[in-house]
Order: sequence, then C-alpha cells, then structure tokens
Amino acid sequence: MYRHPVIALSLSALCLASCGGNGSGNGISTAERIKADQVGYQVGSAKIAIVPDSTDEDFEITTIDGNIVFKGKTSDAALWDCSNTKVKTADFSSFNTEGIYIIRCKGAADSYPFAIGNGIYGQLSRDALKTYYYARSAMEITSEFGGKYARPAAHPDTAVIIHESAAGPKRKAGDIISSPLGWYDAGDYNKYTVNSAISVWELLHAVELYPEYAKNLKTNIPESGNDIPDIVDELLYNLRWMITMQDPDDGGVYHKLTSLGFSDMVMPHEDLADRYVVGKSITASLDLAATCAKAYRVLQPYQASLPGLRDTLMNVAKSAWEGSMKNPEAIFTKNREGVFTGQYNDDKVRDEFTWAALEMFASTENQDYLKAISQSDFQFSAPSWDSCSIMGIASILNISGISDKMDPELYGFIKSGLLKLAESYLGHYTSSPYKTSLRVFPWGSNSECANEGIVLLTAYRATGDRAYLEAAQGNLHYILGRNPLDYCYVTGFGSNSIRNPHDRRSVADGIQKPVPGLLCGGPFAFAHGDVPDSLYLHTEPAMRYVDDYRSYSTNEIAINWNSALVLLSFAIDNEQSL
Repeated sequence: MYRHPVIALSLSALCLASCGGNGSGNGISTAERIKADQVGYQVGSAKIAIVPDSTDEDFEITTIDGNIVFKGKTSDAALWDCSNTKVKTADFSSFNTEGIYIIRCKGAADSYPFAIGNGIYGQLSRDALKTYYYARSAMEITSEFGGKYARPAAHPDTAVIIHESAAGPKRKAGDIISSPLGWYDAGDYNKYTVNSAISVWELLHAVELYPEYAKNLKTNIPESGNDIPDIVDELLYNLRWMITMQDPDDGGVYHKLTSLGFSDMVMPHEDLADRYVVGKSITASLDLAATCAKAYRVLQPYQASLPGLRDTLMNVAKSAWEGSMKNPEAIFTKNREGVFTGQYNDDKVRDEFTWAALEMFASTENQDYLKAISQSDFQFSAPSWDSCSIMGIASILNISGISDKMDPELYGFIKSGLLKLAESYLGHYTSSPYKTSLRVFPWGSNSECANEGIVLLTAYRATGDRAYLEAAQGNLHYILGRNPLDYCYVTGFGSNSIRNPHDRRSVADGIQKPVPGLLCGGPFAFAHGDVPDSLYLHTEPAMRYVDDYRSYSTNEIAINWNSALVLLSFAIDNEQSL
C-alpha cells in the first residue's frame, strides 16, 4: 500500500533526468522504443513489455548501471489493428527482485526506467486522489496543503440563479438558492450532477472494497488527522454539494450548476460570471439516489464522526427515487437556448433505474426496489456516466449473503451478465499485442480503459480467477506507458508523462508542471477541429492524440476519469498483495 522509499526516490530522479515531454523521448521515435509501464510492476505480477518487431528475439533486463539481471526471448510479432503497429512482447514475469530497471533489445531504444516492488502504486493512488482537493470550489487552496498550486477561493455558489429550465412551482426562474462546495468537473469550472455521481461512487467503492488501505492513505488536505479517512473527507466535499442540488419541494434534482458559457482560460477566482442551476433530469435524480444509498452503507463505520449524515443520505435517496418514479419524462436531451456548457444528455434512463434500484435494495433490503426493474433494463458495459447498471451490479456482488435475499433468477442474471462482459474483455486482452482489453477509442478512452479494468477486477473478486486480475493490471500498464505512443497518461508520473492538459487552472497558473495525478482523456478516434489537424500525427484510433492544452477532445481531464484511476490503482495495489 506504499511505494518502496528507495524505489520512489530513485525513480523520481530518473524521471527528471530522462523526461522527453513530447512523446518522442529524447528524440527517439516512439515506434523504436521498448514500451513498459513507466511507474513499474508489482512483485509476483505479470510483467510484460512491448518490443518493436524489427528487433532481435533476445531481450535483457538491466540495472541502471548496466548489470544484466534477466534474459529472455520475445514472442512472435503481431499486428494491433488499433494502432497499425506490429510488435512483440517481452515477458519477464518470473523476475521479482525489487529495484529500478531498463529493458534492452538489439534494434530498439531502451525502455524508460521502471520499478519492481510491492505497493508500487501507493503514490499514484495518493496523487490521483489529491487532484480532487485542487478541484474544490468555494475553498482557498492554501500553500500548507496545495504547495505551489495555492490559489484564492472561487465560486462560492451561495447566490445561484434558478434558470427557467429548472423552475418549479415554488422555486421560480430568477430565484436565488445556495449550492456551495463540490468539485470542478473537468477542465472548466462548472459542476454536473450526473458526472459527480459516478465519480463519488467509484471513490466510495474503493473505500468499501479496501477500508484499511483507505484509512492509511494520507493526502495532506485540511481534514487530514480527523477520525475519517482522507478519501472519505474528500468525497464528502462533493457529495454534500450534490445534496444541495435536490429541490426539496418535489425531490427532483438539478442537472448542473454552471455559467451560461465556458469561461476563458483564466484562474477560478477570475471567472466572475453568474452561475445557474440548469434543468432537472431523471438521470440526475436517479444518480443522486444511487450515490446516497451507496454512501449510506459505506459510511456506516464513521457514523459517530458524522452524526445525522446517514439519515440525511437515506432521506435524500428515497426522495430522489420517489421523484423519479413520478416524473419519468424529465429527460435532459440537450441544452436550452442560451446555455452552452457541457450537456451530459442521456435519453436512455433504464440503466440509471437499475443502478438506483440495486443500491437502494442493498441499503434497505426492501424488495419493492427490485420489483421496479426487469432484466431488459440492464445495460452490460463498462461504468460511465451514461452506462450505470454495472455499478449497481458491482455493489451487489460485493455484499456477502445478499444473494439469499434476492430472487435467484435476478441474482444469477446479473452475475452471469457481468462475467460474460468480463470474459469479452479478457479475450480482448489475451489477443491484444499490446496486452490491454481496450479496443474502442471514444472521448476519454483512458477512462474506458480503466473502467474495463474495474469490470475485470469485479470478475476476479467474484471468481478468484487471476486471469481477470492480470488483464486489469494490463489496462493500468497501458495507461502508465505501455501503449503505442509511449506516454504515461498521468501527469507527474513516469519519464514521458503528459505536460499540457486541457485544464484552465493548468494553463492559467503560470506553473510549468501541472498538478500531479491527473489522467487525461487519451486517444480519440474522431478527434479533430480543436487543434490544427496537422498536429494529430496519426489517424489510427489508438494514436490520435496530442499533448496540447487546446486539444479538449484528447487531453482534457475530468473527475470521473480520475475516479476510475483511483479505484483501479487502489485495487491493483491491494489485490496483487494478497
């Protein structure tokens, strides 16, 4: 659950010395370099690097000073159609001596240095989680906790205007409400209920699965040192905002809190535009119900330190559920005229019903919630803000004995559906020359990769089959450098991490290095128009990416992408250590 101190210090120094910063790694073409996880590999785990097909079949693992510690032979070459690159694998899984190493193979540039150790992703988990502190609205980020990223408080959101699209019988257009706290959603300064829901859920799930790890992970935030894990304090900062987005008159939930348009590339305190709650949606209502129901269970061990909160969470969840049942037509399909911020539009809401129903049942054991859904409502795909069934399934499968309280046919259906999905991802991993389950490259493909890893981890926990765990680790390795572009897609980690995320704070703060621990969206098959197309040097889906702050389609950051990274790194650090 920690990164070995010697490994951490050595790797940091190496990263500073060797960082290429432009995807080319000291002038070496990415097509010529051996690609490995630039953070490292766990002792006892599968360890695979990717080697160009033009090399010799023999490879070596060496220490930094050149001592050979392992020799092996590469696999046959294979073409990955996602990148149109032909590569071989170098498998060194049997090598488990802790230290810092490089992979060498005649005909290719050496890999970037990487570590082998126990608890290798502890710092990654900490920094990925700490990014939420930097994203807090309505709070000054002080130098005590934020270091060089300190900034004034901004967007108190204590005088938010009811937009005409959110008006009701008692809260009318133009009325003022208070809706403080919460995280900035992505590279902008707005707050969106549906995207907050999956983000908070994934942090809650990390706490639920790995409570001791959560307790011991310290992020140096203002709440550190109290009786609550830092990850819980952090998610509560956003969850408490989400609760303010519920209209107490009818239980409906506002879809988002935003200005009418995106701000310029300025610091938060320089964005002084009026703020509105916009729209009410059934997706926001069901997402709030599901998240609050999950929090009701996960926060039970901390109820003495959070008096009354669990009762509030359950009351909010029930009210949101009931409001959704009464207003199924409240669907947010597009922005209203004059509003130009993120939409998070979704007209397929049955997966939100299944998620909320499963979470509500898990917390209350009231069968009425299960009676409100049917098998045809389920959507079996990786978690995302608009594909939610799998989150309820993951919650159910983690609760000991709950199958005895459910209809056996429904329980069997959801478990077999998850395992079928995981099996498809495992098949993709097994057949992929780059050893990842990722085969599609939508907006935020790195998040898709991490969330496919979470499905695989859920299957591993449900079956004990370590093939699922290996595939989940493979997806983390892809994110951290074992990919065709040779990038570590997380700021501040590895020798060739991204430097220029699409994030207003990172652009406007005048600091060369962005906040560490931010996961960028990654290659997007259809990226175009945000930067000159000539900057996208490749057309292949897995290669269509540019480390440029203007590239919002490939290089933006988002709270739901980071929550997937937190959950995946938590899980790999824990499961591999068992």
